[in-house]
Amino acid sequence: MAKFQIIRDLDNKFHFNLKLKSGDIVLRSADKTAAKISCEKQVELVRANSKFAQRFSRQTEEQGSFFILKDADNQVLARSGYYEYWLDMERSIAAVRSHTHDAEVEDLSATAQSANKSTALDLVAE
Repeated sequence: MAKFQIIRDLDNKFHFNLKLKSGDIVLRSADKTAAKISCEKQVELVRANSKFAQRFSRQTEEQGSFFILKDADNQVLARSGYYEYWLDMERSIAAVRSHTHDAEVEDLSATAQSANKSTALDLVAE
């Protein structure tokens, strides 16, 4: 089963990753937000928009191919990592379309915040 992971970074901004059962992260939020509720709303927008094949845009850059998920207003919701092979990217799109509707949400933001504070304290102590 896939899961959305809500994460808080060192700048106290929230973002999400969509992680498949295999452990692969196939989608990352396009924007970081100051409020966790906004990140949770982004997750719901991804759930709603991933049903539509036309909302996935495929791109290629020097680093490889990737895909973007947009909403009905053409706003970018999330982005994949880079793929060496086009077929692997297409498989990931299919997985996103198949598994986001029932993906659980795992809130890692509290754990990450504690770890960030510990790391910051360790750096100050040194």
